[in-house]
Amino acid sequence: KTHKHKNNTKNNKQTTKVSMDSMGNLGAESRSGVKNEAGWKRGVGYCDAQCPTDLKFVQNLGWREPGTVMSCCPEMDLFEGNRLAAAMTAHPCAAAVQSTCDTSAGKCTNPCDTDGADTNLFRRHGPGHAFFELIDTQKPIKVRTQFFADDMGLLARILQTYEQSGRSFSMNITDAGVADQKRTFGEANVFAAVGGLAQMGSALEKGMVLTLAIWSDAGANMNWLDSCASNATKSGYECANHTNFTGESDFREAWKQAPGAWRGPVDYYPDFASSFANRSVRFTYPSIPEWMVEQGPFQCSLGADSKYDCSKVPYGFAVSDIKVSPLEHLPVERVSWFTRLLIGVVGIALALAAAVFVGYRVWCGEKCGKPLLHDSSTDVSDDSSAE
Repeated sequence: KTHKHKNNTKNNKQTTKVSMDSMGNLGAESRSGVKNEAGWKRGVGYCDAQCPTDLKFVQNLGWREPGTVMSCCPEMDLFEGNRLAAAMTAHPCAAAVQSTCDTSAGKCTNPCDTDGADTNLFRRHGPGHAFFELIDTQKPIKVRTQFFADDMGLLARILQTYEQSGRSFSMNITDAGVADQKRTFGEANVFAAVGGLAQMGSALEKGMVLTLAIWSDAGANMNWLDSCASNATKSGYECANHTNFTGESDFREAWKQAPGAWRGPVDYYPDFASSFANRSVRFTYPSIPEWMVEQGPFQCSLGADSKYDCSKVPYGFAVSDIKVSPLEHLPVERVSWFTRLLIGVVGIALALAAAVFVGYRVWCGEKCGKPLLHDSSTDVSDDSSAE
């Protein structure tokens, strides 16, 4: 549930599971003897698939100067969104557990799927599929996320359903669906390269920690979530040349050059400093209700380090009634592994029998009766016409 406040639109309310230590590495000591006495209550020990380098207590390494260590781990974004757009994204890593890398050596690479397997209905279908068009964002929403295993026990599908007073919609992640979306959007399928849903399932099986966050994005202005974010180098579609989003025509025009460029109906603003940081912005999309069409200034303070502090901005969201049940099996008819094995053995046996029979008849020839290749009604003069 989000609170009705005009500063509450252009930000990200995030509910995520990450493979961090459940106690936030409480008690860990750095090489210099600084002890972690804060733990998970202060957000210490965090990691995710973006491999942040700005953390101070890094996993079990204790205190480290920001920028010196990458803190990587699998990340399952159950919900990232605001009133305008929402997404569910799976971010597996090459390892199903947390890992670190010392950036001072200059040899660190991200072992995770940073972009992830995202499902955002607006990005795929456009107007009519903004979050506020599918559900009433002023009222509590029941979200059910199901993780389905196949008959081998591997994660094969993630299904998420939003329900509210008779209204509902669903989002779905499968390996095949991700591959199709990546092809459509012209993106590399890193998700498959690091193991896909099976690898995401391995991380879930080992245990992940539920984290909640509210954050604004000074670097990318949250455009990747609810506005235009295209790869102009590949597609030729420049968001900076299409700043206002008015509806279906803008979505279709972008789709011709850069499918998936518009992730939500928010006008494109390239940077936080010249837009939401210090002035009100009114959105163009005509379907946005009047009560939420204007985003007020965040009123964040700019520090000496050129970073914004938005901790005093009055926005928020609430998550309650969290329930967990065992992993579910796919609710579809599937052929068991024993049946597949039996079919395979029978098939091989039949193929071998046919090969032996054909070989024998070819070797035997006329001595065994009629030639193998013979048509009682047509003279066969060319091998290409033989059946």
